[in-house]
Amino acid sequence: MRSVILGGGLAGCEAALQLAREGFSVELLDCKPQFLNRDVYLNPDLAELVCSNSLKSEAPSTASYLFKQEMKILGSFLLETAYRCSVPAGASLAVNRNEFSRKVLKMICDTPSIIFNQGVKVNSVDELKDRYKGDFYVVATGPLTEQSLLFSIAGTSGSFYDAIAPLVTLESIDQSECFWGSRYGKGDPDFLNVPLNKEQYEMFVNELLQADKIPWTSIEKPEFFERCMPIEVLAERGFKTLSFGPFRPVGFEFRGKRPYAVIQLRAENEEKSVLNLVGCQTRMRQGEQKRVFRTLPGMKNVEFVRYGSVHRNSFINAPLVLDNGVKVKSMDNVFIAGQLTGVEGYNESIFSGLWAALNIVHKSKGGSSEEFLPPENTMTGGLLRKMMLHSDNFQPVNANFSLINNPNTLKKKERKEFYVKSGIESFSRWAETTFKNKRDISQD
Repeated sequence: MRSVILGGGLAGCEAALQLAREGFSVELLDCKPQFLNRDVYLNPDLAELVCSNSLKSEAPSTASYLFKQEMKILGSFLLETAYRCSVPAGASLAVNRNEFSRKVLKMICDTPSIIFNQGVKVNSVDELKDRYKGDFYVVATGPLTEQSLLFSIAGTSGSFYDAIAPLVTLESIDQSECFWGSRYGKGDPDFLNVPLNKEQYEMFVNELLQADKIPWTSIEKPEFFERCMPIEVLAERGFKTLSFGPFRPVGFEFRGKRPYAVIQLRAENEEKSVLNLVGCQTRMRQGEQKRVFRTLPGMKNVEFVRYGSVHRNSFINAPLVLDNGVKVKSMDNVFIAGQLTGVEGYNESIFSGLWAALNIVHKSKGGSSEEFLPPENTMTGGLLRKMMLHSDNFQPVNANFSLINNPNTLKKKERKEFYVKSGIESFSRWAETTFKNKRDISQD
């Protein structure tokens, strides 16, 4: 069997490696480097992590932990690679993004049954099929998918605006005005924290509101996904919004008292030489970013490795367009993976590529999609069912406990622990029955 995958991001690479492991010949097509969008992407490598370097919490009572455990059981290649490229980040899984991309590229190039072609631009599914012959097709072109390709899949689309945070160098920060630590002292002290008193916070918010931003065009409709909201948009909601949101000071002390607000910086690499301003996604112009962020304590002479930016994210109306959250209903052999399906987040994108591959293998063996879903009390099962539930206003979905159908009367902390324990047990039984040849590659 031959599969053609369009898109070398997280989902496309995971799908390619999964299909190759199942004995498929794979042709992986990517637009880079010739068609690299330098307003968003920094390098021509595969599986680039754009917005941040974090794959979310590793705390055992969190939704992201359960989600990753289920992906481990299915043998996710990219998740295992993330663990091998991890950098200190407290209770979270964060990676050296450049090392991660290089390792993924090496895996792709070292797999004999994968042909990797760069500089490919395709305008429609019909064009993809005409130029590249295959038994199955996966479109994993991500949130910046061209409208012509998007419409050839579904004839409809949705969009929201995503924002990425700036990166700065550690050596340019005056650490005497900051402190290392994690919230409530949990995990290692891997975050550099910038404490603000009320006066400093007020000055920063005022500068933020008055700063010159990139204007919207006449045809744009600025609809943001809540988890990627630019800080200036949050600030416009009210003076205290940031201090109750990404800058909340709970769980911290500095010089014997809790600050009015705290801005956290997370390491981008193992050496901690480059830091990400957590929660500081922005659409300020680059000169204004430099001016405004340099008003913060310890940041007077801060040097920027990357400025923040805003870009449109496209996704399809999954409940209307897709079967099982992955196969195009109107096309027998075309599958969609990654953020284009309406999932949000790195883990979710990796799983989407894995799920596309598993569905292709299942279909190639004559299996029915109706019988091919994880249980309702698992995170993957809940996420997929959300993507199949009709909604007049379908919005991107990520792993969270509200997706799980597993009612009980336990208190919040005990309930989360129950969700995780029950979910892992249920998913393990389902995977063992459904994929007898699957293995947890993290144990190798």
